[in-house]
Amino acid sequence: MDIAAWLSDLGLAKYATTFAKNEITPEVLPHLSDADLEALGLPMGPRKLVLAAIAELGKSDMRGPNPMAGSTPRPEAERRQLTVMFVDLVGSTALSGRLDPEEMAEVIRTYQHAVAAEITRMDGHVAKFMGDGVLAYFGWPRAHEDEAERAVRAGLAIAAAVARLATPAKEPLGARVGIATGLVVVGDLVGEGAAQEAAVVGETPNLAARLQSLAEVGCVVIAASTRRLLGELFELVNLGSHNLKGFAHPVQAWLVIGESQAEGRFEALHGMRLASLVGRDQELALLLECWRRAKDGRGQVALLSGEPGIGKSRIAIALRERLRGEECVSLRYHGSPYHTNSALFPVLDQLRRAAGIENHDAPEVKLAKLQALLVLAVTDPKSAIPLIAEHLAIPTAGHYPAPEDAPEQKKAKTFQALLAQLEGLAAKRPVLMTAEDAHWFDPTSLELFDRVVDRIERLPVLLVVTFRPEFARRWTGRPHVTLLTLNRLRRSESAVLIDHLSSGRPLPADVQAQILAKTEGVPLFVEELTKAVLESGLLCETGERYELSGSLPPLAIPSTLQDSLLARLDRLMPVKEIAQIGAVIGREFSYELLAATAQMDEPKLRTALDELVRAELAFCRDTPPDAIYTFKHALVRDAAYESLLKSRRQQLHCRIATVLRERFPDRAEAEPEVLAHHATEGGLLDDAVSYWHKAGLRANYRSANAEAIAHLSRGLDLLATLPETPARHNREIDLQLALGIPQASAKGHGSAEAMAAYTRAHELCNRLGGETSQLFPALRGLWTGYRALGQMRTTRDLADRLVTIARRSGDQSLLLEAHHAQWTTHYCLGKWRSVCEHTAQGLALYRPEHFSHAFIYSGHDSAVCATAHEGISLWMLGFPDRALARAEEAVTLARKLAHPPQRHARPLVCDHPSLLSPRCRRGSGEDRGGIADGA
Repeated sequence: MDIAAWLSDLGLAKYATTFAKNEITPEVLPHLSDADLEALGLPMGPRKLVLAAIAELGKSDMRGPNPMAGSTPRPEAERRQLTVMFVDLVGSTALSGRLDPEEMAEVIRTYQHAVAAEITRMDGHVAKFMGDGVLAYFGWPRAHEDEAERAVRAGLAIAAAVARLATPAKEPLGARVGIATGLVVVGDLVGEGAAQEAAVVGETPNLAARLQSLAEVGCVVIAASTRRLLGELFELVNLGSHNLKGFAHPVQAWLVIGESQAEGRFEALHGMRLASLVGRDQELALLLECWRRAKDGRGQVALLSGEPGIGKSRIAIALRERLRGEECVSLRYHGSPYHTNSALFPVLDQLRRAAGIENHDAPEVKLAKLQALLVLAVTDPKSAIPLIAEHLAIPTAGHYPAPEDAPEQKKAKTFQALLAQLEGLAAKRPVLMTAEDAHWFDPTSLELFDRVVDRIERLPVLLVVTFRPEFARRWTGRPHVTLLTLNRLRRSESAVLIDHLSSGRPLPADVQAQILAKTEGVPLFVEELTKAVLESGLLCETGERYELSGSLPPLAIPSTLQDSLLARLDRLMPVKEIAQIGAVIGREFSYELLAATAQMDEPKLRTALDELVRAELAFCRDTPPDAIYTFKHALVRDAAYESLLKSRRQQLHCRIATVLRERFPDRAEAEPEVLAHHATEGGLLDDAVSYWHKAGLRANYRSANAEAIAHLSRGLDLLATLPETPARHNREIDLQLALGIPQASAKGHGSAEAMAAYTRAHELCNRLGGETSQLFPALRGLWTGYRALGQMRTTRDLADRLVTIARRSGDQSLLLEAHHAQWTTHYCLGKWRSVCEHTAQGLALYRPEHFSHAFIYSGHDSAVCATAHEGISLWMLGFPDRALARAEEAVTLARKLAHPPQRHARPLVCDHPSLLSPRCRRGSGEDRGGIADGA
């Protein structure tokens, strides 16, 4: 029983998320009381409706296959691309005035039988008889590969069949047919008893009905959406655009004349050598030449670009197979559409797989596996392990000291460790790296691969990168980089691929000809359509070949891969349900998470998953309960996901978020952006805001600025949809303050983006009133921005205000940062004595734990900054010995704190090289009377 659908039938669909979040299952329903429903937030009216419906359910077995529809199983409502036909008997009103009612009834009955026969012959579904009108669906309840073509063929046959009918008075009958294709929700039953029917919701049925009114007697008129799916199979006449009742914009219509004389609907493009395992000889030879150069120490990069399904991953697999007998190391990195803002996700995922780290491993086991992996290639694993372990959320306490570097320093060291691992591997054997789906790589990973591309030019490494055309190309124009654009297969190459898929058993010539004509040379389309034919029961094996088991229906390439996959899923219903749930989890899903989400009997679940793998819709690693399943292609996952109703998707996302939080806390902690995604899609907006905030802070800590900006911006967008309250303002301030940090780091302290974040936070602080704890960092951010913009009067005013707020609060750490702002402001104004006064007060307040301020305010340590600025000020005031001592202290302290000295202490010294010159010691003015304020 689907709780969401049940609530929808009651008119209470808006409570589906609440029921899902609180894990209200069919087994729980009988135990709900009025008080329980009130606690869930349901008002009096909905509570009474739910309790009455539960009482009705109690009269039947709630665990049965359908507690609400007697013995007839209720179809599950779905989102589908559907082709809808509307047939109208022309002149029926006039006929009813001339014929006896009994004669008219017989005419209608004969007409309906003729229409239904042609619809059924094309495997369409007669949805409803409406007197002289007939409504039919093509694509439900079972999908085919060629629904638009079937509908048009049926329409032409109906027009011809009705034309052969006549009244008792020998008056010929005529029909008009309208056909339209579009996305609908189909499957909900409406009506009662004999009037019950499967309803379709969407504009497509209305469009089909309106189009038939444009047709002449005996004609078929189709919508542009249907025309796009037909290619050149039929001769068509463009009827232009028409204003139709109920449609805001003119609608284009086409008249179907009949079947065309074209040999095939799609012709392979000439002169292209395409395909993955088939037809890629030239491309594979080029890659092998790149490998030969790489083995000689001249590292190479091969960029493979092409549309989805064109075979980018296949050619990478073929290359690895060709090199299987050679001594080499293979490293594979995969982009993920759900981790485009998860810093270093492809790299960390590769490390987990290479180390054999499992989710259920104890922390000590995970650490041991990581150590075993890195010692094979890294000369100094002790420094690399804690850095990488932190990214993998593996605790190292008691084994290694926790990294305490500033974010940029830590990021640089992490990159250095990963590059050192690559160099260590390459020193032993040549390395083949494949980075697949780079269009889904996060910005930090792309930054790392920027360095990889530079580094491998002098290493025995071949890097193969695959991506879709929309990916902004990188790394081109270099002598060691080769770009390959993959195109579609030739007809002969597609025929070889079909032969491979059929295990060498030839298909009937007509079947193969139609497959070749419909697949346009896209390898994945060829593969999927051929498998659909082999699984359809249309063919039977006779010895060494296939033969037709009946008449050959017209085949058509799917308008999208989703159509082809839905046709296969419709024949494997248990697989379809599991594929849909897996698709909501993501491209890759674990058995444990799927089982917890699906709440299905284990034997049934395992059988369905085995069937999913046998159908080659997904691949499997390991065995349950440790199994990991991966959809064969991203489009496979998309097709399964898009077939779900939005309400069902939301319910599943909500369930997944709950399961991740309660049963997989380690993953939730390590990847808060995944939890945020599911909470967002599940409608748990309040929770989602918190998770996006957490993901942003985690990215900030890693200096993954682009990812942090994406996470925090997503949180702000969601927060804006919540009711406006003081609590919401407080949360927005926190998000804006967190967003200001990566915006300033990525785009500059005075950038419009950084200033906007801090300005908004300041405005909200003022709206809330009083000097809140959030006001200080908001003003601190604005102070930094105005200083960067050179608006020193505003900068000085803000610095003074920071001191006032800090003193009122009594918080010594805030007072330290207020003095930090003051000495920097006076340094820019050339007020050297004031600089020394504020650095002295700041250093008196400083404690080692204040190093954490680097991640909140300025991005650097206050003590390092104070000591360096004081050194320069002393020099400018004429105290070179003391200046030199302070400069040396600043550099020493920076190194001790693992603070990047080149960012703050060293530039200040280098700006005044005389500080380090022996000449500065001559004639020092240490005996001068005092420190005069600089002009």
